[in-house]
Amino acid sequence: MRGPTPEQLLRSQPPRLRASSKTDQAYLDLREQILRGAYQPGQQLVPRAIAERYQLNNTSVQLILLRLASEGLIKIVPIKEHRWPYNAAQDEYHVAALDRRTRLLSTRQGDFVSDLRRQGQQLRIEVEEIRVVYADEEVARLLALSPGEKAIIYRQRQWLDAETLMALSETYLPFWMAELLPELEAPDCDLYLLMRRLGKQPSWCTEAVDVVHASSLERVIFGLSPNDPCPLLKLTRRVFDRSGEPLSVDFLTNRADLYRLQYSFPLSPEDVPEPFREQER
Repeated sequence: MRGPTPEQLLRSQPPRLRASSKTDQAYLDLREQILRGAYQPGQQLVPRAIAERYQLNNTSVQLILLRLASEGLIKIVPIKEHRWPYNAAQDEYHVAALDRRTRLLSTRQGDFVSDLRRQGQQLRIEVEEIRVVYADEEVARLLALSPGEKAIIYRQRQWLDAETLMALSETYLPFWMAELLPELEAPDCDLYLLMRRLGKQPSWCTEAVDVVHASSLERVIFGLSPNDPCPLLKLTRRVFDRSGEPLSVDFLTNRADLYRLQYSFPLSPEDVPEPFREQER
């Protein structure tokens, strides 16, 4: 389904609304104004002003704002600094950009830094942890190791700006990468270039994508409000050399409201190189 456009949304009334409900009627009116462009993206909606305009109590206003957020029409942002007269408020409400094309487009080619910097984005990488671990059963299976075999864990946080965390990256590498551990500590290092320095040839990857609700822990890490319905993207990326040997596995957690993912892939299974056909299943 392409869209829907604001015009299509205006023609489709949300289900299960009551014509006699002041709350439902206020919701429809505010929704229509947003879709018609009466509010600009980023413009703040003040709950007290909504309550006074429609003669509603605070509970009804919160219900309206949560409905609008669930449609993607507003963003719920936790308040970091309380000011009078909104000292008791926990969130701010801002009109969302309805055009998904304003999000960052990731082509999934190369690593995170090189991918987005090709598009002129200046992003910040924070290296959280690099250490030797013993592979558990899942990591061992994905890297073709034996359980308990040494591996390297490489954790990063990927920032859009000083306040906006975009993604968490948890990468596991075979122990042969230990030779270049100091280079991994550089925030702008290219993991796949480092692999080539060791004679490896990363050439193919697979990704599985899941859309999930943010857990309480992830809301704290990403700075999301408990009321924000924003989903997260969970990606599992496996990188292989030309023979099908796994070189790394990444567990990525991305904010779905900031990203667009663009993939290129063969249309026929016969066009997948033979060493990777089994990996695709």
